Amino acid sequence: MIPFRATGHPKAAVVLVTAAVLMTGGCSSSSPPSSRPSGPKNAAVVMPEVSSVPRLITAADRALPVAPYLLSDQQSDELTAAQATLTEQCMARFGFPYKSPAPAPAFRPRTPTEFRYGVTDPARAAVDGFAPPGSRTVPTPAEPPSLSARTTLVLTGTNDPHVKPGSKAAGGQVYHGRKIPVGGCVGEARARLRSDGPEAGGDAELSNDINIDSFETSRKHPLVKAVFAKWSRCMRARGFSYPDPLAATGDSAWRTSTASTKEKAAARADAECKKQNNVVGVWYTVDAALQRQAIEKNSAALAKIRKAIRTRLDLAAAVLAE
Repeated sequence: MIPFRATGHPKAAVVLVTAAVLMTGGCSSSSPPSSRPSGPKNAAVVMPEVSSVPRLITAADRALPVAPYLLSDQQSDELTAAQATLTEQCMARFGFPYKSPAPAPAFRPRTPTEFRYGVTDPARAAVDGFAPPGSRTVPTPAEPPSLSARTTLVLTGTNDPHVKPGSKAAGGQVYHGRKIPVGGCVGEARARLRSDGPEAGGDAELSNDINIDSFETSRKHPLVKAVFAKWSRCMRARGFSYPDPLAATGDSAWRTSTASTKEKAAARADAECKKQNNVVGVWYTVDAALQRQAIEKNSAALAKIRKAIRTRLDLAAAVLAE
């Protein structure tokens, strides 16, 4: 399973391990699409040495090394608000009293690492099962307002179904003596915030790769495999047979609107066995070590990403301050 973020916009920075229950999703730097971790995507990774492992019940209060190169929920919200403001200002110039739709409400963990390694609180798991409250339901987005052809043209730069709305291929027409910006008012707002790159305002591909790859690779590390084996034996003693925590979390039996009695029992056992065997401490330590290794290899590209994030946030702050 690939970890992912569930928010009002497509951001892949926050990772949730509730497989088959939650979903992913960016606002981020304008790094070029070629900015990927060094070496082929599926190249063998040298497993880092781990000298000491803290005892952790949860990693919710622990940041991962890649965090500075990804947008937080708050930062994404600021960029979204600034883009909405700029879009509305542009539309007003063309005589349209346009109001940007509010992002659909969605589940968000308290921190990016709160559920990265699955459930960790036995008491909460006994009540909620594997999915935190609010995470089982995919929010239904509000019905988009019906816009006239003229409004759509100015907003997105096109009425042509073969042209991507808001893209650089749209716009350029003249409406009431004013030239429609590239990508329409949406494109203008994105460009003002430096959000018109390949990620379309999402987290940089390199940052996302490091965040996801470290999680996937950590499961193959000898220390993590060993602690998973201990966890599995602990689960068997409680009547549940799974090779690792992801298999327990992703059991298709849990794909229900509410947690069953069996799911609650399994989730509680999962959290208790993690605590008993320091699964989170080992897993987080290896995950973080892999990220530090990747960050060191890609330090120059990541420095540009961090600078771009800062620039975009400064631009957004200036817009919102007005």
